[in-house]
Amino acid sequence: MGELKSTATEHLTFDAGQDKAFGRDLSKCRHDFADSGLFTDEKLAALIDQYPREYYMITTTTESGGALEWHNGDFNGASGAFVLKAVREGRLWLCLRRLDLVAPEYEALVNEAFDEIEAGNPKFSSSRRTSSLLISSPGARVLYHADIPMVALWHVRGRKRFWLYDADNKKHLPDEVLEGVVLRESEEEIGYDPAWDADAKIIDLNPGDAVSWTQNAPHRVDNLDGLNVSITTDYFTPAAQRKYGVYFTNGLFRRLLGAQPKSTATEGLGALAKCGAAFAMKKLGLNRIKERDMLQSFLLDPKRPGGTVQLDRQDWRPILQA
Repeated sequence: MGELKSTATEHLTFDAGQDKAFGRDLSKCRHDFADSGLFTDEKLAALIDQYPREYYMITTTTESGGALEWHNGDFNGASGAFVLKAVREGRLWLCLRRLDLVAPEYEALVNEAFDEIEAGNPKFSSSRRTSSLLISSPGARVLYHADIPMVALWHVRGRKRFWLYDADNKKHLPDEVLEGVVLRESEEEIGYDPAWDADAKIIDLNPGDAVSWTQNAPHRVDNLDGLNVSITTDYFTPAAQRKYGVYFTNGLFRRLLGAQPKSTATEGLGALAKCGAAFAMKKLGLNRIKERDMLQSFLLDPKRPGGTVQLDRQDWRPILQA
């Protein structure tokens, strides 16, 4: 057999075979997003200044009952430069959503990358791509969770450690739990046992690394050092869309009809019927019965970069996201 060689395109470099795994399994590559000049402190502060409230989330974790919980906040009128300083000095996670609408110059980097991947792998096609810019503190953590769509993470600044768990292990991710994530009954955090770390794949991400993984695979992230800056892209493949439809329908049938769905197959007539049912039930709004509310429970402290002002429970307010 001939020696396997890496695959390079204009902006991406994959190790041998990794380009064919993209959109299906764990896949890593190198990218050149930083060369755009869009990720300096000055550019990021200016971007934060212009971001509409309905398209950003700023979060932190606090301990409740011996466990960490996510809480959502507000800039509290702070400038982009102050917000960036607060993230650098605190334990905060900033997500600037819908780059396609607010910051198309960042979205263009992602679109070029996906165009290159699809051109090099005719079997891969993606749809419903949405990208967000993540800016997070040194030492910040993302709790164990599972995402609904496929995800690609394009890391640009700082260093982080990514812990990836088996998506098919029902002990790590029971069907009813995944259904709850798909139906947006709660945040995407799910039950976690540190003993599962023995089975996890550990991936250290440095500037210029990108990674995509199996749909719904549970994972958690530890920022190792530096202000961490990444773009995260949600996307669907035809197979990922079918899996979403199957779990959506199973979840609603279980909750509304008391059914006990057994099959999670994503091929065949049964899967297609469930996908059709999911489309109809979403149109009717049946999925909104148990959807969680996003509540604002803290403000950035204007006198203490990185600090927060916690609101009394009666002062928590819904966060309207577009």
